[in-house]
Amino acid sequence: MKGNSYVPFMLRRGDGSTLSLDFTAMGGTLDSRFTFTRSSTTSTYINSSGYVATAGTNVARFDYDPTTLTARGLLIEGTATNLAKYSDTLNQVSGVSLWYGSNFNTPTIASGVSDPANGANTWKAVAASGAGYHCWRQTTTFTAASYTFSIWAKAAEYDRIVISDLGSGRGACTFVLSGNGTQTPITGGGGTPTATITAYPNGWYRCSITMTMTAANYGIAIGGYPSSGATVNEFGASYTADGTSGVYLWGYQAELGSGASSYIPTGASTVQRAADTCIAASTGFSSWFTGGTSGTFYADWYGGVRGITSTVRTVLSTSDVTARHLHLQQTAAAGNLKVADFGAANVVTTSNSITSGARTKGAFSFSGGTVNLTLNGGTVATSSSLAFSTAPTWLVLGGTSTDGSTITDATVLLNGSIRVIKYWPSVLPTATLQSLTA
Repeated sequence: MKGNSYVPFMLRRGDGSTLSLDFTAMGGTLDSRFTFTRSSTTSTYINSSGYVATAGTNVARFDYDPTTLTARGLLIEGTATNLAKYSDTLNQVSGVSLWYGSNFNTPTIASGVSDPANGANTWKAVAASGAGYHCWRQTTTFTAASYTFSIWAKAAEYDRIVISDLGSGRGACTFVLSGNGTQTPITGGGGTPTATITAYPNGWYRCSITMTMTAANYGIAIGGYPSSGATVNEFGASYTADGTSGVYLWGYQAELGSGASSYIPTGASTVQRAADTCIAASTGFSSWFTGGTSGTFYADWYGGVRGITSTVRTVLSTSDVTARHLHLQQTAAAGNLKVADFGAANVVTTSNSITSGARTKGAFSFSGGTVNLTLNGGTVATSSSLAFSTAPTWLVLGGTSTDGSTITDATVLLNGSIRVIKYWPSVLPTATLQSLTA
């Protein structure tokens, strides 16, 4: 057994379910019927105090909301690479494609200011005295695709930052580092970026900007600026600096995709975080899956954590082989909830859709090829054409597998957190499906 182990949790709750897992109440350990793997030496998550914490190889991550400290559940993410080098060594200026400034002083460690990991590695970023665009930046080679750039920032003398592509004006976004935080995207040569700002403990905010890049080298720029007297556009912030004022920064990340994933620290090289794999197979599956080709699944998760995009996102799936596959997923772009069979030859889809980032509940019953599906208490969608006629032998959380041990398609992993999974070896009434998910 890889990863953490745990005595089977909530086998039954008097409702007839044979699997009932609440990942927000497991105390950082995983039910022993599931095998968890992730080959990355260390990966990060948000702990119960709202700090960025690390988890070792093959250790499940149980995530929390950094603002409310609400437990979010089991974190399942796909592969991601932080393309930025020296992501938290902001004074590393020797070498190719490392940090350099435009009218900016080399950042220094700020004494007595804890960082988002509750450590002592906060950087004070101060604009050099004089007029002009002021920023600290790093050049990266991109393909023609959408990228997300993120960093933690905290107000010092300045209470706002701008993230931009100073060299080409592909786009920018301003962030106000107070209250719940606010962000204002600025249109550039790459169109209008999308952006997020999330409040963390001790006055920190994770600021992210997503924009379309081209196949070239660009210097993504980060700089603090004053609340008055600055001109801010797609190239950044231009103003007259006093040489002593600045902001605090920590944890820079540049990655492919439409949103910021969990933080991946880097040094002299880029670093890849491996995909999470969580599977119940063999007796870990047969001990509770007793319905053969009939039953009901219920899931409670955070939908579209990084946005509803052009990529399908998996909530759960049974054996990804002919006649055994049931795949509960968020649809691409529209963000509906769907159950598909092997190869998605037949599907059933809800008429209502998921709210990006919101807590989401879905349930479906199945009896052979007949499936009833509901999302957040909405109208039940029904199909009798799914090709499901043989009992499966494994269950995957947040992904799919053709062999019961490895991930089939790393591009459709959930990239979010699962709160609760339940299974009944019987077909629950459609009214019950709606009440469960309301």
